[in-house]
Amino acid sequence: MAKLVSKVYGDALFSLATEENQVDELWEEAAMVHEAVDTNPDFLSVLCHPELTMEKKLSLLQDVFQKGLSQHMMGLLNVMLKKGRIGEILPVLDYFMEQVMAYKKIGKVTVSTPLPLSEGQREKIEKKLLEVSEYETVSVDYQTDESLLGGMVIRIGDRVLDNSIRCKLDAMSRQLYRVKLSGKETV
Repeated sequence: MAKLVSKVYGDALFSLATEENQVDELWEEAAMVHEAVDTNPDFLSVLCHPELTMEKKLSLLQDVFQKGLSQHMMGLLNVMLKKGRIGEILPVLDYFMEQVMAYKKIGKVTVSTPLPLSEGQREKIEKKLLEVSEYETVSVDYQTDESLLGGMVIRIGDRVLDNSIRCKLDAMSRQLYRVKLSGKETV
């Protein structure tokens, strides 16, 4: 159900952004609202509280966001509040920002390595990612995972390229286990 809500509201905002040629502005506003709500979970709890009147909720929303947001983003927040969906604002904004990234051909990539990478290594990885993908730019989140032992794991959307030593050792272990099992069966 939450996925349907995020798709409906996220698609509506994305359609509006493209029609009004305000993709960049609404993307920045969505990131700002996301950060504000994500770092202040009590704010969302207050907006969802059943004993607070709708007028007070709307007034609170106006007080917090009115000066920094466009009519379109305020309209989304107001509609979601009135429809009782404001508690799902973060998934809606996530969905919208994913749509914008696809529209702008920006790839969101996670690179995990056992040790931190140098700036030169990061540049080489980003250059290679741009060469082998349809993306025009990439947003890379570099993470350190000592359990990889060596190599790296790259996640692009729902695709994973696991070239870590841990993965190779696991594969060898499975092969050896199969050899061991097949050897017992023939004896």
